[in-house]
Amino acid sequence: MFGYVIPNQAALSPEAQARYRAAYCGLCRRIGALHGTRGRLTLSYDLTFLDLLLCSLYEGESACVTGCDHCPIHPIRKVEWRSSGPTDYCADLSVALHYYNAQDKWNDDHSLLGLGFEKMLAAPTQQAAARWPRQCSAIRTCLDRLARYEAEGSEDLDAVSGCFGELMAELFDYRQDHWSPELRNIGFNLGKYIYLLDAYDDLARDERKGAYNPLRTLSREPGYEEEMREIFELLLANCARSFERLPCVENVDLLRNILYSGVWLKYHCKNAKKKDKTA
Repeated sequence: MFGYVIPNQAALSPEAQARYRAAYCGLCRRIGALHGTRGRLTLSYDLTFLDLLLCSLYEGESACVTGCDHCPIHPIRKVEWRSSGPTDYCADLSVALHYYNAQDKWNDDHSLLGLGFEKMLAAPTQQAAARWPRQCSAIRTCLDRLARYEAEGSEDLDAVSGCFGELMAELFDYRQDHWSPELRNIGFNLGKYIYLLDAYDDLARDERKGAYNPLRTLSREPGYEEEMREIFELLLANCARSFERLPCVENVDLLRNILYSGVWLKYHCKNAKKKDKTA
């Protein structure tokens, strides 16, 4: 359920691409500093977006650190990186999200990969939970409720996607300050979008395996594709409205690229594949 909140690299200038890479590498570097090399395996585009958003919104409230170093992934060529106060927050959330997700995979499917990640990330997640108890408690609570809905085979799209929406709303609400309503609205609608797009993307595979998917019945109804497109458009429009109310200046071009274009890439890729199969 990760990797949907991505930039549209083709629509970015080389300079903007470099700024995005610096943020991505900066988050990776802080994950490594806080949680070791094992923590770096949890790096995601989704948390990079949150880092960019929070660093832009709270620009100037904490020191911005930049550098150019080697790293385990780039041992020969140095890479530029950039981080600020919220980056450590996103680094902690990154390991916590992957830990609880891995825990669910082991509990639900007895996935050995899930068990491995759970064991590997247990200590880092304890550290993250000590610093951010509200957010980590929300992750566990929302995922537990989502697991119950899934076990019941619920096809109430608002209910099931709302669990992940509530989870993301808590994570986006960094400081519980006057920006909280807009940040929570972005997180809630983006979380619902991620959950439903993941279900949309996995539908054919889930049907082959006989696995749960909340879209199974709806997908057999006339107008399914049009309805899903409308749902996605509504959720992202809600995100955009709240985003435009925030006084973001730094990297606003990257943030708009992701919210208005990048988040649609996997949807368009999925539909292109469908058209190829029917052609």
